[in-house]
Amino acid sequence: MARLLLVSLGVLNGMLLEAAARAEEFDEIVVAGRSGYYAARKIANARIGAGVEGRFPAIRFAPFDLTEKGAGRALADIAPDVTVAAPSLLPWWAVDRLQGPAGETARAAPFAAFMACHLAPLLAFRERWVESGLRSPWFNLSYPDVVNAVLTRTGPGPLCGMGNVIEAIPKARFVLAERQGVRPEAIEVRLVAQHALEYHFYAEPPPECALEGAPAPDYPPYLIEARIGGRVIAPPDPAALFAPYPIPYDLDFNALTVSAAMVVLKAALGETPTATHVPGPEGRIGGYPIRLSRADLALDLAEGWTEAQAIASNESSLPYDGIAAVERDGAVVFSDATARSLRDLLGRPWDNLRPGEAWAMADALRAAVGA
Repeated sequence: MARLLLVSLGVLNGMLLEAAARAEEFDEIVVAGRSGYYAARKIANARIGAGVEGRFPAIRFAPFDLTEKGAGRALADIAPDVTVAAPSLLPWWAVDRLQGPAGETARAAPFAAFMACHLAPLLAFRERWVESGLRSPWFNLSYPDVVNAVLTRTGPGPLCGMGNVIEAIPKARFVLAERQGVRPEAIEVRLVAQHALEYHFYAEPPPECALEGAPAPDYPPYLIEARIGGRVIAPPDPAALFAPYPIPYDLDFNALTVSAAMVVLKAALGETPTATHVPGPEGRIGGYPIRLSRADLALDLAEGWTEAQAIASNESSLPYDGIAAVERDGAVVFSDATARSLRDLLGRPWDNLRPGEAWAMADALRAAVGA
């Protein structure tokens, strides 16, 4: 049995609290944050729901401010076995709800335009983690495909992220299972893909008024291998893989990431390596197949794939999120489209994001959209 620490009780970690409270792996869950009033109510809800299912873990709140120097002592006192951090100053769903002209500009901007709002609090949390001296694994849920790379290139980073790449796997299994005439669970898939791919997998149908003869859709690059009973089979046809399969991009979407997070947490506490997929493992850009246990995280690439090839594929996908490159010092160079959006929002050029400027940029973005 293990002690789980959840840092920043937003929508995503709030849903993860509910799932973890019902899981047999955790006998104690600690929620660390600034609002004890809100946390007390979320904890009560999780305890009641878990109790309905016959689970009664100890759940408590611990005051913690990731911006306060010296607050790492609070983390050390908790002594978690595993930690999940999910802070964001402006999560994706909040951007989708913005109103007015600035809201329209924000919603039209590439995903990377708001990366500073994810990176800034994670840089602060990393400082507190270093202060704590803890050596147990921690996981980042805030845009881990790129944020983890920035963290690792500027100091210690999380073991990996959760979600994104693995959320594309089920559709590939559905497509292949139908073609092969087997159950989806008979299909084994390895996928190398960056965050942007998932949105293309679960896209809405094109408008009926779309013109015939329009250019072929442009999809993010990826690597995929499929097997049945250990035997390699032909990969899914891209036409089927990218056929419309709409899902609700609202708060319910977080349930997918919670499912992915539970797979990773259970694997990280296990003695036997578990095959899964994660974003940002040990600071790599994008998502990869891995094998994870309490003792180790190792890439689990398909035969014939090299690590360099997998990394290059994910890096070539960055423009689909609005990023031209991530430099060795952790600076994020924005695409022209992202730079234009930021200029429209902020009224000044902001062509790259250097880690030391993350808080200033996040504050400017929040002020520009009235958040």
